[in-house]
Amino acid sequence: MVAAVILSACGADPLDVPPAAPNVSLLRNPTANIGSQADVVADDLAGVWSLRQAVAGVWPVVQTRLQFAAQGPDLVLVADGVVCAQAGACPNGTRPILYREGLAGRFRAAGPVPDNVPSEIWVYWMDFDDRTMAIGNPNGDFVAILDRMETGGGDRITAAREILDWYGYDLTRLVQVRP
Repeated sequence: MVAAVILSACGADPLDVPPAAPNVSLLRNPTANIGSQADVVADDLAGVWSLRQAVAGVWPVVQTRLQFAAQGPDLVLVADGVVCAQAGACPNGTRPILYREGLAGRFRAAGPVPDNVPSEIWVYWMDFDDRTMAIGNPNGDFVAILDRMETGGGDRITAAREILDWYGYDLTRLVQVRP
């Protein structure tokens, strides 16, 4: 209202003001409903995961495999995936990142994270055998579909995509990393 009065005072018709441009960097519609899977805990995520689908140029950009570990109720992301864990040290100064357990299926970084790593990870969906999961965060700045296997499980990948679509993600931006 105040803006309309100011614009009117300047001789501009407030109805002629163009709407703000949409933020094209967002991967999801921020007005869509969203939630995490209530029965997922850190132990369910522990182990090695293959990146099956993600957005080009967005975390986890260069990693085709990720490794998580449970530390009590909290989650540890081994920053450089399996290579980091097998080497016993992470290259290029990267380090494992501790995520504190929040509400079920939600984890928040315990401290600062590198620019390319999310500060919050939500598990939107995980199949009942803990083989496939869809992860992201409410900010919509990353999304990924992970699976315990590098190939196969097409029905689970489809289910994960359906959940992401329902949560407002732009599925046209997902690229297949592994079949």
